[in-house]
Amino acid sequence: MKKLTLTLVILCALIIANAQIEEIKPPPGIEGMVVRKLNEPDKPAYTHGPRNKPQVRNLHIGKPIPKYRITNKRLNPYPSVIVTPVFNEEPLSLEFTKIWNVPVMYNGKPLLFNLPPPGLLGGGIDIIKGIENIMKHFFNYEHKDSIIGSVMVTSSMDYFIIRKENKDIFVQIYDKITDEYFKNEYSFSELINHLTEAQMRYYAQVTNKSELKITPEITEMLLTPLFSRLKNCSDEDLSDIHGINRFQLENLHIGKPVPMYTIVNEKLTFTGCWAVPIMAEGEPFCFRHVKLDDDGQYRWIGNGFEHWAIRNNEYKDLIIGILKIGFERDYFIIRKDNQDIFVQIYDDATREYLKNAYSFSEVLNLLKQ
Repeated sequence: MKKLTLTLVILCALIIANAQIEEIKPPPGIEGMVVRKLNEPDKPAYTHGPRNKPQVRNLHIGKPIPKYRITNKRLNPYPSVIVTPVFNEEPLSLEFTKIWNVPVMYNGKPLLFNLPPPGLLGGGIDIIKGIENIMKHFFNYEHKDSIIGSVMVTSSMDYFIIRKENKDIFVQIYDKITDEYFKNEYSFSELINHLTEAQMRYYAQVTNKSELKITPEITEMLLTPLFSRLKNCSDEDLSDIHGINRFQLENLHIGKPVPMYTIVNEKLTFTGCWAVPIMAEGEPFCFRHVKLDDDGQYRWIGNGFEHWAIRNNEYKDLIIGILKIGFERDYFIIRKDNQDIFVQIYDDATREYLKNAYSFSEVLNLLKQ
């Protein structure tokens, strides 16, 4: 059955394996945005490299690199979770995220990758952290001038897309196993096969680790950035925008983590991720998602919106898991009267929360339709 699933993935991928990616042109003004941000005197947007204004003025911008993710029409996977099609889903494809990675150069060497937000000319610019090694090796990469895109899988940039001999090739930026850069090259179908096999190995590794123990380190990782972001909000904004008061903000605490599942080979499979509720006076203020990496470290991977569905809801104390399929097809798994029930979090057709409840076999039948 596993081979059948992998074959299905490969067949889906073959549809676009030989089709060239349309090279996307960066929007006008993107280089100026980056330079203006780096020249802000009170907010230096770099952690190494130039430290003074004359040096900053000598910065120059490399070729902007569009960022893609792997998806299909029905599934919107987390960046940190490869969704393996279990049934005859629509073909996997690349989706442009409307985000650009912009190399910032000084004396011919890259210092950092600047990340303009999807709105581009609105809002601020964030600097990608934790990719210093990519910056160091990028300059010496022989095909750096042929890069037409990047793909995020578990981090901001995991693969470069290069055009070589009129073919699109997906190059793994860093191989943790061999500690090598730019060694492994794939076609799109080979990449999907490689990622799927890696994901299956990961699922097997974490299958019995669905209980998350909240340590001081995890508490720090989840609460401190959230509090720092909100503490300077006015009382009015806290109430009107975030639905919380100052006392609740200062007393936020972590609730019971909820393991997240997917379906592989028609079986419920733990994804190695949790939706961790941040509680305010007994009600979930928000959910922050945590992933167990294959090196045993825990990482925050984003925020969820599950709290909108379960505030003041009868199901909130019965939830034992979340089945992640893709937005309108996500389910809370609740245990009631010694039975596991799958409650659809949001019905896109009726725009209602927690309306439809199913058994697992019924969920499988719905997904096959």
